[in-house]
Amino acid sequence: MDDADGGSRGLRARPGPSLLQALGDQWGLGSPAEQVDLGGSSSLNLLVDDGDYRYVVRVHRPHVTPERLDAIQQARAALLAGGVPCAPPVATLRGARWIRIQGRLVEVEAYVDHDAVMDTWERVEVGMALLAQTHNLLRHLDVGEQGRKPRFANHLEPADVASSVRRGTERILGWGPTSAERRLATVAEELAEQVTQAETGVASRLPCQLVHGDFWDNNVLFRGGRPVLLADFDFMGKRARIDDLALTLHCARCDLRGQAGPVEELARLRRLVASYDGGLDLSLSAAERAALPVAMARQPLSSIGGWVARLDDEAEARRHTASVGPGLAAARRIMTDLDRWSDAFA
Repeated sequence: MDDADGGSRGLRARPGPSLLQALGDQWGLGSPAEQVDLGGSSSLNLLVDDGDYRYVVRVHRPHVTPERLDAIQQARAALLAGGVPCAPPVATLRGARWIRIQGRLVEVEAYVDHDAVMDTWERVEVGMALLAQTHNLLRHLDVGEQGRKPRFANHLEPADVASSVRRGTERILGWGPTSAERRLATVAEELAEQVTQAETGVASRLPCQLVHGDFWDNNVLFRGGRPVLLADFDFMGKRARIDDLALTLHCARCDLRGQAGPVEELARLRRLVASYDGGLDLSLSAAERAALPVAMARQPLSSIGGWVARLDDEAEARRHTASVGPGLAAARRIMTDLDRWSDAFA
């Protein structure tokens, strides 16, 4: 995925001479002996080694404003103070927490050594305590309007599902779709209708707060079996806290499905919810537990309504469409057996 909304997202940055010059002038890093792009769909995350220390240089897309970055840094600082492993920004030689290069904001943080990411059932279960702690600390944090509303995220608000998904499916049908793409658009519209009906009058009553927005895989780094870094707050925003949990549970179902059968999968997900709830200051309510399976089913619809509908390049949108099928199928299985899922999380 790359640019979206008519160029307003901006392209992902690439390393270049001006960036290396700024690292020397602003942070005194000189000429890094090593430069490695660590990946990430939003910002450029560049590992640099100056011989003595290793740093991660994060170059944000043009749509990220100073107010948005200040909010992200404020959230990371609050979490770090509360015991959640986050990397604080390394100040420039003049004491600044970030600089601007060619219309992009740049920050630097210390590299955190790790030996694994959160990509197994066992590590996800360990990570649930970290997610609960993160939500406890962010619950009353005020980061301003731009901190609460990311311009791009893997999330759709319940009230926006039907209209957003319709824009995505209309785009699919408009590019002369294959039969597989046409079927996928039909499935997405049917799922959007089911989810909207199930959440009508329910979702608006759930407690909302600031959440991480992408608690999965290489955003949660481990060393020796314990989390050592919570990273990538690009999708941070204010929404129902179960939406943050639902993203993790949905990704676990889809990405780890080869590690457990259907019965064991549901049992594992139930344990994850219990582990998360056990770490909360304010336990999950009965309403939140009942709404959680539908929030999981809503999650893959953000791919259609949030990305397929908005990506500028049609080829990129088609590639993204091709990747959504398994997630939609997993969501449909929830909606066709919703009572069993609700009972499991009750």
